[in-house]
Amino acid sequence: MKEDLLPFYHSCLTLLELENSLTELCHGKMLSEVIKGKPTLEYIFVGGTLPPENYNKGGLAYYYLKLMGTTVKLREYYFLKEHGREPRTLCRVAKTNVMLYVEHTGELLERILNRAAELGLISLQEINEAKDDSKKKAAEVLTKPEILVERFGEALQNALKVSLPNPYTSFIWHLRKIPKKYIKEFYPKMLDEETFQFLQELLGLREYIVPRIEDQELADLYTIFSYDHAVVLTRDGIDGTGFFPYRLYLCGYLPSTTAYPCNSIGGCICRVNELIWGMFSQCRDELALVVREVPDPFYNWRILAGDKKPKAYRGFYEYPRSYEVLSMLDELFPALFYGQLELILSEDGEIIHVVERW
Repeated sequence: MKEDLLPFYHSCLTLLELENSLTELCHGKMLSEVIKGKPTLEYIFVGGTLPPENYNKGGLAYYYLKLMGTTVKLREYYFLKEHGREPRTLCRVAKTNVMLYVEHTGELLERILNRAAELGLISLQEINEAKDDSKKKAAEVLTKPEILVERFGEALQNALKVSLPNPYTSFIWHLRKIPKKYIKEFYPKMLDEETFQFLQELLGLREYIVPRIEDQELADLYTIFSYDHAVVLTRDGIDGTGFFPYRLYLCGYLPSTTAYPCNSIGGCICRVNELIWGMFSQCRDELALVVREVPDPFYNWRILAGDKKPKAYRGFYEYPRSYEVLSMLDELFPALFYGQLELILSEDGEIIHVVERW
């Protein structure tokens, strides 16, 4: 918790604080007014640019444009400068795609840490210290705009430390839709009642699909546990987060809202992992400004996990009331364990949808 999630949270907060500061100081204001209070902000908007309106891809303003969404009308700026006038050109700060990922991730990390504090795994003081320090780090960037890349680099490194195959994240990921059969096979110590109750409280693990069959021993063996992430498919998409291709959502594409229904540590960590996948796949051009070779953690996990899907399977199954359906679901379990497939209940709980990640 303290070694991986707290540093990542701190990095996200730093970037979000920087974005907020730039918006408050600059958005909708004339550059001439902005730089009176902080002269260094001029470099953020025009550093490394060329008249009449050209961005140098190695220039500071280009980095801020792509990463933080800061712009001015360069033609206006250079025209006024040429005539010895103050640069009365309007500043704008727009949310970039990469900062949307930072915002979504930061929201979920805060939920994780707040829940961890409730359980006594981390202190509120440590969380508040991270918040206070992020403000200082953001303020430092405004004084030294060139260290933006350093701050982004720290965030990316911390993201990779949290994502799969991090051993703790891997454990939580494997449990996100796990039948008791696999708990017995891979995590037999979890069968201890006290241990299982502890993990339920810690991660939010709960019964998700309980077969309605006569043989109670088999029903228990094939009971599937889950968190509160990717648990219901509605007309408004997975967990009601917006309708678009389900596979894309599960691979980390962004919904239009950060109001994710998950609040458990387990559910939030699973979604954070998906968002890291999405950020590194959907923001590659932006991240290439920060690192020479942009990694692809989703691709790496696919290679590590391999292809575990059965040759043929349905897109949905009825809620298990027969041994035939249990047998079909059993064939999906290897792919489910690694996340190649996801099982998601319909809104009425009568249908199990099968969504493929790869």
